[in-house]
Amino acid sequence: MKKTIKFSLLLAISFCIALVNPLAAQNINNDMNALAKKYESAYNRKDVKALKGMYTKDAVRVMPNGTAITGNDAIGDSLTVEFKNNKRGTQGIMVKIKVDKNVKESDGSITTTGTYHVTGKTKKGEKIDMKGAFTNTTVKEDGKWKIAKSVLQAK
Repeated sequence: MKKTIKFSLLLAISFCIALVNPLAAQNINNDMNALAKKYESAYNRKDVKALKGMYTKDAVRVMPNGTAITGNDAIGDSLTVEFKNNKRGTQGIMVKIKVDKNVKESDGSITTTGTYHVTGKTKKGEKIDMKGAFTNTTVKEDGKWKIAKSVLQAK
């Protein structure tokens, strides 16, 4: 009888865990997809303040050429320069982001991988058409998901 009760209890706990894990994964996917859409929208509006706020104060952004930009102030400054060097309006630089995978790490951070596609024109009229991949490490700070590290790779 005791073995039957223990087995039933173990089975019930296993069932609960089986239900909770997919729900947690779904929430992480929803959160990371929402963050990507928020980033995409802010980037396409050239909203440096909003973009800067999506990074932690000590965030690192590694560019496709290997240059590392450290701190959300420096990242904001680099985005300001990027936007100034490109046309405004409908011809301006635009990004499309696709999240491929989210992995919850043991420290509570999320590693997100995906792709990006940047299009537009420079102020000189040169066409911009750049595709690449990204790996972001995202952490929860003051109840909000923020990017602690972003590594961009060109394809």
